Amino acid sequence: MKKILLTILLMTSPALAYEDYMVISDEAVQSVSVQKENLLDAKILFTIDNEKKFVILTPKNTGETKVYLKTNNGQKKLDVQVSEDKTNIKSPEGITCYELDAPPEAPYIPLPPANIILPDPPRGVK
Repeated sequence: MKKILLTILLMTSPALAYEDYMVISDEAVQSVSVQKENLLDAKILFTIDNEKKFVILTPKNTGETKVYLKTNNGQKKLDVQVSEDKTNIKSPEGITCYELDAPPEAPYIPLPPANIILPDPPRGVK
């Protein structure tokens, strides 16, 4: 009975489409802080060469907050607005944001029309 109630509860709960983002800085990031930690989670991503230029942003709830990236040359501020269907990030110069949950765009390969008859391949010379 508990499983049935849990299944019904999960099926009727609203589905929120939070997107994770990767933030790439031109400079190494020393630390990351979030103004409202109940809305957003921010973690520095360590790479093989240990440059620390990447930060992963994971929304938890809807609302507006600010993310502060401390670099060697000062502090950079990101304005983040999380809604149920979209996350908007306003970033300063030197910061690039990429959505991680978006599916990659399929390349378009034009195909010849189906009504064209291709010639027979050449046969051996006698």
